[in-house]
Amino acid sequence: MNDDVRLCERCKAAIPPERVEALPDTYLCTTCSKAVGGDFEVTVVPDNMSKGGSIKKNYGGWSIQKKRRTIRPVEGTQAAEERGAGPKETP
Repeated sequence: MNDDVRLCERCKAAIPPERVEALPDTYLCTTCSKAVGGDFEVTVVPDNMSKGGSIKKNYGGWSIQKKRRTIRPVEGTQAAEERGAGPKETP
């Protein structure tokens, strides 16, 4: 396992090493992943095995297409609120 700390692209918090080990392609912490719906948009499409022009549909399998989501960084206060730290009060 790599000991380098990976920072979340959205809130700049450290991503837990267990998450990086389980999901090596991740660039989001758990909180941000829940907020945006994960690192990837996943689409499952049936493979059509029928002859061209045929009305009969023969689906031979499924194709999975993954596309990385566009991640926009959040502002400091919003990131803290999502992590549960809440805004800092000034005296």
